[in-house]
Amino acid sequence: MNKVKTIYKKEFLDVLRDRRTLISMIVVPLLLIPLMTVGMSTIVGSQLKKTKAETHKIAIEGADNYPRLSEYIASTDGLEVVSVDDYKSAIADKSLGAAVVIPESAATAVEMGDSAVVKIYYDAAEIKSQFARNRITKSIAAFKDSVVSERLKVLGADVHILNPISVRTENVASEEKMSGYALAIFLPYIIIILTMVGAMYPAIDLTAGEKERGTLETILASPASRMEIAAGKFLTIFTASMITALISLISLTLTAKIGMANFEAGSSDIAFKIQPLSFIVLLLLMLPISCLFSATLMTISLFAKSYKEAQSYLTPAMMVVIIPSMISFVPGIELNFKLALVPIVNISLVAKEALMGNIQWGYIGLVFLSTAVLASLSVFIAKRQFDREEVLFRI
Repeated sequence: MNKVKTIYKKEFLDVLRDRRTLISMIVVPLLLIPLMTVGMSTIVGSQLKKTKAETHKIAIEGADNYPRLSEYIASTDGLEVVSVDDYKSAIADKSLGAAVVIPESAATAVEMGDSAVVKIYYDAAEIKSQFARNRITKSIAAFKDSVVSERLKVLGADVHILNPISVRTENVASEEKMSGYALAIFLPYIIIILTMVGAMYPAIDLTAGEKERGTLETILASPASRMEIAAGKFLTIFTASMITALISLISLTLTAKIGMANFEAGSSDIAFKIQPLSFIVLLLLMLPISCLFSATLMTISLFAKSYKEAQSYLTPAMMVVIIPSMISFVPGIELNFKLALVPIVNISLVAKEALMGNIQWGYIGLVFLSTAVLASLSVFIAKRQFDREEVLFRI
C-alpha cells in the first residue's frame, strides 16, 4: 500500500496542476450549477412574469353577432382589441396574440336559453399567444357565469343550485417531502452526470494524456507493480469524481432555494428542508457509481493513444449514461426489484425516492450491492489492461 499511496499522491498532485481537470471538478459545480439554477430561472421567471403582465392584442371576428359578449371581452384587463384583415396570418406572424370568432345568431341563441359555440384561435407554440388565449378563456367563462346567474334569477333559483357539492383537498405530504419532490425531478440526473464528468478528465489525463506526454513509460519503469500503478491511478480518478459529486450536491441544494423561488415553486426554505438522511443516502450511492465511472473511463481512455482520441471515445459513453439517468424526469416510474438491478437507472430512482423521504433500505442495499459488483468488475478489467503491452504502448 505504500507504493499505491505514493503513486496516488503523485497523480493527485498532477491532477491539481491540470487546469481542465480543476475546471470540471470544482469550477463547473461551483459556478455552472448556480448559473443554471439561479441565473436561468431568474431570466426565465422574470420573462414569464413580464409576458404575463403585457397587454395582448386580440381580434374579434363577428363582434356584431353578440355585442354584449364582445364588449365584455374588450373590457378585460390585459386585452386590446384590434382590427386585422386576416387574423390567422396575424397570429402566425406574431402581430396578434389570439382571435375570437363569434358565430351568427349567437346572441339570439343565448337569449332564447340555448347555447352558442365561440372559437378561439391561437398559436400553441408561442407563449404570448397562450397567455392571450388564457385571458380570453377566463373572460368568456366569467361572462358565461353572469349569463347563468341571470337565467337562475329569472327562474327564481339561487346560483348555488348548480354546485350541490363542494370539494376541498388537503395535502398530507410534509414540507420535507414536497421540498424533496421538487429536487428529486432533476437533482439525481445532474449529480450522476457531474459525477461522470468529474472522473472523465482525470481518467483521460492519467492514461492517454501520459501516453501523449511520454511519461507513462517512466512510471512503468518504477519499482511499483502494474497492479499498484493501476490502483493509484484509479484512486486518483475516484477521488476527483467524489469531490465533484460532493460539491455538486451541496451547490445544487443551496442554489435550488433561489431557483425554485424564482418560479414560485413552493416554500422559500425548500433547499433546507430535505432530510439529512437523504443526503447520507445520496453520498452512499455516489461511492459505487463513482467507482464504476472511474474504472470504466480509465479503461476506455487507456485504449486511446492521445488526449483527443480519448475524448472521442468517451463522448458516446456520456450519451449511454445520460439517457438512463433521465429516468427521474419520467412520471409514474417507481423503483422495483427489476429496475434496482439496471445500472444508472437504479441510482437515479433510489436517489429520487430518498429525496422524497422514502428511505427503502432494502432497495438501497440492493442498488448499492449491484452497482458495487459492476464497479468491481470494471476495476478488474481496468487492472487487466495495465498488464497488456499492446494497450499501454499502442501507437
